[in-house]
Amino acid sequence: MTTDDKTTARGHGHRDIEHHEAEGLERSHLGAGQITALALASQTPAVALATVPFLLVVTAGNGSWLGALMAAVATACVGVAVIVFARRYVVTGSIYSYMSHVFGPWARHLAGTTLLLGYVTLLAGVLLLTGAYAGSFLISLGVSSELSPALMTVLTSAALGVATVLAYRGLDACVSWAVILTILTLPLVVVITVASAVHSGLHLGSQMSLADSTPSGIFQGVATATVFLVAFESSAALAAETKDPKRNVPKAVMSIPVVLGASYLLATLLQVPGLLGAADAINAGASPAAALATEAGLGKPVATATDLVLALANLASIIAFINYGSRFVATLATDGLLPERIAAVHPRFKSPGRAIITLALLSQTCLLVLVWAYPDHLLTEVFPALSTLTVYMWVVPWILICLGALVLARRRAVSPVAVGIAAAAGAVGMAWIYVNGLVNRPASPVDAMPYVFLILTAIGFVTFSVIDRSRSQTTAGEVGH
Repeated sequence: MTTDDKTTARGHGHRDIEHHEAEGLERSHLGAGQITALALASQTPAVALATVPFLLVVTAGNGSWLGALMAAVATACVGVAVIVFARRYVVTGSIYSYMSHVFGPWARHLAGTTLLLGYVTLLAGVLLLTGAYAGSFLISLGVSSELSPALMTVLTSAALGVATVLAYRGLDACVSWAVILTILTLPLVVVITVASAVHSGLHLGSQMSLADSTPSGIFQGVATATVFLVAFESSAALAAETKDPKRNVPKAVMSIPVVLGASYLLATLLQVPGLLGAADAINAGASPAAALATEAGLGKPVATATDLVLALANLASIIAFINYGSRFVATLATDGLLPERIAAVHPRFKSPGRAIITLALLSQTCLLVLVWAYPDHLLTEVFPALSTLTVYMWVVPWILICLGALVLARRRAVSPVAVGIAAAAGAVGMAWIYVNGLVNRPASPVDAMPYVFLILTAIGFVTFSVIDRSRSQTTAGEVGH
């Protein structure tokens, strides 16, 4: 980092990572393979491959592949903007920390607000899916008769408890278990996808002609596919704990839109004909993966096992995101936007233990309020609303990072042409995801999420601004005396 960069960061009231943010955390620990593997596992590739094509086909029909492609390209453009910063700065707050190097405190407050809310809703949504898949598996075995709020509370609390304990004990165990769970769960979904394609055919003519697709449906599909790419840049929060971070973090960040974005596109092309053929089974309540397995002739045992496999795959995502999010929460506390004691690092495990527990409690509280308030609409209304709100929360920091990359390009820190095109495309694409929710309104309650997003963001932004201003005045007063 240059002297000018450090001066700018301190002038904005933000503590430089190389001197403050990473204090106490284990430094230069993760290798390139470890941080990339955790990044890929965090996006639950097994669950995404089993879910993204279905969510796309609901709105985009045969044009689902185009929605998947546009989502991958848009997030890859944002990724280009992220790695401009990742190659230059080592941080623990990801996009939040990058803001101080290009904008004033307002950008840090805005990004901090949306990312904090985003991590809470993201983890709540993943927990909900975990409980739903595990509950469905128990129901298929006759252990339970319904997906009741009590059962969801037990299952989600158990999953979160496991992830929290692993995160508390340090990164080594987290990386190992996240990767193991991904390796164990991915093959079944791949088998189902290939079997479906062989059984139903690809119907590439219909898919490429975009038959029965509309522009609004395809754009809604882009937002839907983005749900399983959201927070893809979060591995930057582990930069201080990664070997050669300015080289390895960019690789981990870009692995998601490139590797998983391409995988979702391929899976969509392979699954859409089968999903259209299994529409009756899905409408009757079967999960998309289970319906595909049955449609492809793989038998009921495979369909039943699918729910357990996807529940375990979601656990890998919880493990990863509670690690990413806790580093961000600890950074907020270090900056004085949250109680400073939350930033404490465990002396033995070198993990931000209090931040981990804080994020876990916030996420589970959010989920349980919704589970008990809307027990009959968990997958039809609660999850779509949560996932949509999560995407909106990330739209703001993604737009900010793209604009920030343009600022750095203007300073001639990077190639202005290549970065400028990617950053501009990323900013426009992310902005359209939000605007499309207003123009092409989805069904209730998802249609209310743009306004819920605005209200929550406004409250958080004002709160952080007041806290930061008060802290600055207090510090200035102490210096004056």
